[in-house]
Amino acid sequence: MQKSFLKKMMYGLGDSLLNGLLTFSLPIFRRLSPKGLAFIASITGAVVFQLVKKYRERVIGNLSVAFRKEKNMGEIKRLAKEVFFHFTLTPLETVYFIANAFPFERFILKIEIKGKEHLEMALARRKGVIALGAHLGAFTFLGTRLAVEGYPINIMINQEGFPKLWKRLNNYQGIVDQKIFSPKPFTTSIKKSLNCLRRNEILYLVADEQQRRRGIPVPFFGQEAFTPSGPALFSIKTGASILPMFVLREDKIRWTLVIGRPIQIERTSDEKKDIETLTKKFTKVIEDSIRHTPSQWTWLNRRWKLPYQKGSLDMGKQEV
Repeated sequence: MQKSFLKKMMYGLGDSLLNGLLTFSLPIFRRLSPKGLAFIASITGAVVFQLVKKYRERVIGNLSVAFRKEKNMGEIKRLAKEVFFHFTLTPLETVYFIANAFPFERFILKIEIKGKEHLEMALARRKGVIALGAHLGAFTFLGTRLAVEGYPINIMINQEGFPKLWKRLNNYQGIVDQKIFSPKPFTTSIKKSLNCLRRNEILYLVADEQQRRRGIPVPFFGQEAFTPSGPALFSIKTGASILPMFVLREDKIRWTLVIGRPIQIERTSDEKKDIETLTKKFTKVIEDSIRHTPSQWTWLNRRWKLPYQKGSLDMGKQEV
């Protein structure tokens, strides 16, 4: 009881501090150039890499698992330093966007879109589109960039903790009519997800984290990783196309939203097997994208950690 109270109090204090820091930072970030943003991230990332041993060792350990046959330890450590640059750049980019949101031409419209024709063709099918995302590059920009372009976008985000800060961030996202909802309660999030696809809208799902409860085991960098099957489940249920979408950083000061071709699957009479197959296919697409720009993925998630009770997995009722 006392531990729960202290935890709640600490979250409340952190929430207020982060809100205050955001308010203080906005005038500074309005005067900052993308080059200045990258410079701050490079300094901050280097400091965090040196001082936070726990995260440094986790990133190096995950990179070693993924690239043990391709890179030596010196290469992995150099890559880990780049990872920390991009890791610290992500929250700074979010503040930068809030500070420079208007007019849209000032920043958000400068993000180039490649593969827009894939999205247009998928929406023409009138079954909705699942934007398959990952914690890769400037992933927090994706929803806003599509919304400003005029696309109806729905984003499922876990917003536990820091309610004041999340409310403030949601207000900025809501200005361009993005619809934000939580994965909890589970049944409500499922209903909202299916409904937006049936309205022929876009559902943005980030599906690269460890799903330790009811995740489907699929290969990821040569190791079995328990993966959320939400994109596959919604696609099988509605017929919605799954399109990989990633906002990648170019030369540290430019961004490109890359929209890939739809991930295809031949349906069978076994829905459970189809969900497994599609989950394996979209996980491979995420892996290939990370391999293309490995420093832009966080590498902090314990991606290959075993689930709580492997024997109790229910493949028919996957968590999103």
